[in-house]
Amino acid sequence: MLGVAACFKRPCEVRPAITRPVAGPAIESPPLCQFAFSAVNLDRTRGWYRDMLGFVPSGGTNDFGNPIGSWIQGLPNVDETTKWMIDQQDFFQLEMFEFKSPVPKPRPKDWAPNDSGYTIIGVHVANFDQRLRSLRSAGVPPLTEPIGAPGARRVCIKDPEGNIVELMEEDPRQGGSKTRARPRPAVSVVARSITVSVPDMDRSRRLFVDTLRLTECTDFVLHRPEHEELWNLKGATAKTLLLWAGDILVELRQYINPVAKPWPKGYRISDQGMLNIAFGFRNRDDYDRTCGRVFASGYHSNSPPFHLFDWGTVYMNDDQCFSVELLWVDPSANRKMGFEPENV
Repeated sequence: MLGVAACFKRPCEVRPAITRPVAGPAIESPPLCQFAFSAVNLDRTRGWYRDMLGFVPSGGTNDFGNPIGSWIQGLPNVDETTKWMIDQQDFFQLEMFEFKSPVPKPRPKDWAPNDSGYTIIGVHVANFDQRLRSLRSAGVPPLTEPIGAPGARRVCIKDPEGNIVELMEEDPRQGGSKTRARPRPAVSVVARSITVSVPDMDRSRRLFVDTLRLTECTDFVLHRPEHEELWNLKGATAKTLLLWAGDILVELRQYINPVAKPWPKGYRISDQGMLNIAFGFRNRDDYDRTCGRVFASGYHSNSPPFHLFDWGTVYMNDDQCFSVELLWVDPSANRKMGFEPENV
């Protein structure tokens, strides 16, 4: 289950967790394995990502309710349905929750992509022009016309929940020595990036670089100043830090002008929008080493790490009220945890 937990009624007031010590070096740069959403209409949103972008349904569960969901997610009386979707790559999924309790607050009407939080999903799509025509025909117009030279164009759309999705014509991990083998090449979409609007870059660097040990990207520029127009922030200025988390880019942006608004008063991760991301591990030892380093750095979690036989999770919280999930899944559990197509 999974992702990153955020602010609560008393921001970032969470209980410390303890994990078992494991000898040996901690895994470097854990892969990003999940983008998580709170959707007010899960079936509509899941169908949109399938029909509009080509993501593949990969199962779901009703087993993450109270008390397990409340304990792990730091929410009262959780009643939720969870469904997953996958793309071309191994060990990555979209995770979508529909909360019946707590009832999600709708996205603020004045929400903007420089507000604190997880703000923009980047995906590479096969046949950029055809995809754009299909979206227009289905009543999903782009926020602007595409920007960029042929072969490297970008355009943004909004999903039914108001989340911004950036379509990339270029895949930053394909071509020459950068090419990555992917188990589902027939799937027409692959997640490439997550953009995070942070209040303080130094504090975010401490979490993502010093503690989680993501590596700085030096061979690709994800966004230039002109790209701010794609999400209706033309002329905005921001400090940026671009990091690799396995095969996916994490872009940290601290907006200087306009300054980011803080989390809405009383925000919970069950509220409509993108709630967190998850870093994934294929065995418990690598997961435990990373958890130990996170706790030693002073970060906290909603609960002690939760484990079953072949998977486990914990929702961490940083000092800026961002939720980050750490998740381990043995490959034998891929099907039940939503990392394989559901109808195979």
